[in-house]
Amino acid sequence: MATNAVAIKLPEFWESSAAAWFSTVEAQFEIRKITDDKTRYYYVVAALGSSMASRVVGLLTDPPEEDKYATLKALLLKTFELSTAERARRLFAIQGLGDSKPSVLMEKMLNLLGREKPCFLFMELFLRNMPTRVQVALANTTITEPRALAEEADRFFLATQRPSPDLLAPTISAPPPVYRTAARDNSMPPDQHGATAGLCFYHSRFGTKAKQCRSPCNFNPAGNGKAGAR
Repeated sequence: MATNAVAIKLPEFWESSAAAWFSTVEAQFEIRKITDDKTRYYYVVAALGSSMASRVVGLLTDPPEEDKYATLKALLLKTFELSTAERARRLFAIQGLGDSKPSVLMEKMLNLLGREKPCFLFMELFLRNMPTRVQVALANTTITEPRALAEEADRFFLATQRPSPDLLAPTISAPPPVYRTAARDNSMPPDQHGATAGLCFYHSRFGTKAKQCRSPCNFNPAGNGKAGAR
C-alpha cells in the first residue's frame, strides 16, 4: 500500500462528463503516486457536490470494506453517464460546425460516443456536418481514423475559409490633386489670361501690335491713342 502525504485538490465532479472527470483525476493520482484505495476513495468523495453525493448516498453511508474507490467510480459512471440511446440522440441532433473547427466537433462526437468504437456511420455523420466545400474535398478520402480525418477536414476548412467582409472592402484613397494654371483655366474670362497689371489681355499679349483692346486698359504709347480702342 502506498500513500502520498502531499494534499491535492480535485476539480468538482463533472456531472455531464463523468468519464472525462475520472481520467483527469486518475492522472493526478498517477503524478503524485497515490495508489491506496481508501485515499483515492476519500479524495473522490470530497470532490462530490451535495447534489451528486445525494445520488450515491447509499454507498457513501455504507462503503464496502475493499475496493472502495473502484466501487464508487463504477456507481458514479453508471449514475451520471449517458445511456447508449441518449448518446445516439445527441449525435444525430448535431447540426453543423457552429463556431468550431472540424477537429473540435470530432472531439465532441467522440466524447458522446464514449467507449463505443467509431464505425463508418459515425464517420459519415461527421462529414455530413461539414461545410459543402469540405464535404466535396473529402468525398473520396480513405482515412478511417477519426482524429486524422478531423485534421484533414481542418486543413481544407481553413484553406477555404472566406475572409472577413472588412478585409474585402476596397481601400478608398484621396483623389490626386488638380493643378490649375491661369493660362489653362477656362473659368477665367479671355481678357484675364496672362494679363499684366493695368493692361488688357490683348495689349499684355501683343503690345503695340494688338488689334483690339478691352477696358479697363492703361496701354497708351507716347503720341498714340489706344490701339483698336472701342
